[in-house]
Amino acid sequence: MHLRVAVFDLDGVIVSTDTFHFEAWKRLFAKRWGIVHTPAAEELTKGVARFECMKLLARYYGIRADEEELHRAAEEKNRIYQQLLQEQLSPANILPGIPQTLALLKERGVRTALASSSRNAPFIINRLGLTFDYCVDPAAIPHGKPAPDIYLAAMDHFGVSAQECVGVEDAVSGVASILAAGMPAIGIGPAVIAARADVVLETTAQLPQTFEELLDGPRQLDWAGGFCAALAAPARLRAPTEQRRLSQLTGYFEDRRAAENILASGSDPLVYEYHQLNAPRDPGDVAFGVTTLYPGVVGSEFYMTKGHFHGVLETGEVYYALQGSGLLLTEDRHGHTRWLPLAPGRAAYAAKGFAHRMVNTGDEPLVCFFAYRADAGHDYKTIEQSGFRKLVLRTEGGGVSIQDNPKKKQEEEV
Repeated sequence: MHLRVAVFDLDGVIVSTDTFHFEAWKRLFAKRWGIVHTPAAEELTKGVARFECMKLLARYYGIRADEEELHRAAEEKNRIYQQLLQEQLSPANILPGIPQTLALLKERGVRTALASSSRNAPFIINRLGLTFDYCVDPAAIPHGKPAPDIYLAAMDHFGVSAQECVGVEDAVSGVASILAAGMPAIGIGPAVIAARADVVLETTAQLPQTFEELLDGPRQLDWAGGFCAALAAPARLRAPTEQRRLSQLTGYFEDRRAAENILASGSDPLVYEYHQLNAPRDPGDVAFGVTTLYPGVVGSEFYMTKGHFHGVLETGEVYYALQGSGLLLTEDRHGHTRWLPLAPGRAAYAAKGFAHRMVNTGDEPLVCFFAYRADAGHDYKTIEQSGFRKLVLRTEGGGVSIQDNPKKKQEEEV
């Protein structure tokens, strides 16, 4: 692509002000209504303008107030927030990789814009000592995210087409806004996996390399550690199926009691099935097929496949997503873990020496084509006995959270 303009969200992309927002809302609700503001409620406000946040949270907490009172409350929250920023915000709050990314774009002649719903954005950027070529005024935007207006305004300012731009966001509503404007989207963090961003990064620290690849073409792929590559989805494969129901997977989920309660109710849901062609187990042949992992949770843990190492440990495996959204969780025997996003048209590579499992974080079946050396075999026993170091959980607000497995941590401490 011929990249001319990069458009960034602010909070969660350039700087982390989540703690300031949370503390401001917490103080407001405690003072006005005696309500304890919760992290679950805070999740609902990501990427949403201030007054819309106020209305949303009022509904969430069952507060009865007219618009005038809500406006006053929103302004009071903003005063608290601004005070916190004045007292505590500094360049130390800039997220990793951002200074390098902005320096790279300036060096390469790519213009930059800020597309934040926050009216405090100019103050925050000035406080951080950062410079953008253009800052969209959210007060002049008819419709907030997920509508495309704010990204269209940035595009119109520079007089460029959508395909000459790229947007960067960390919230589902923000990615939806970018895509609705017709731009390619870079998403940051697991929360945007389901938003179908063109590229999903684990952290902002990966932005400099990502922009280098957009400008210069891809570097050599990281075959040793795993990578994701955008491809074009072919038709679905059909073959004989093997099924795995919850009764066969109870011990794999962290909340075993929740699994047992589901089974005790008389239900034994189909968690996943796979269609595999019986390739000869010879070194020169390739085993391949399709896995369909259905949506659902056990407790708060998303449905997942068993996960396995290969019997021949030095074996990589490719997963190519045809439908749905989720991630490929990978882990080697030394404790190194990675998660790789899965979405249609995206291939994830589980590097040799890494155990791997699919996790469905969406609301439709996650369907993936897979391929590996035919003589590699599978080691399911290691994962069955020890589990993965990371759990993929659904938050109270319906988002995605990747957390340490407490059982694994306890085992390692012993």
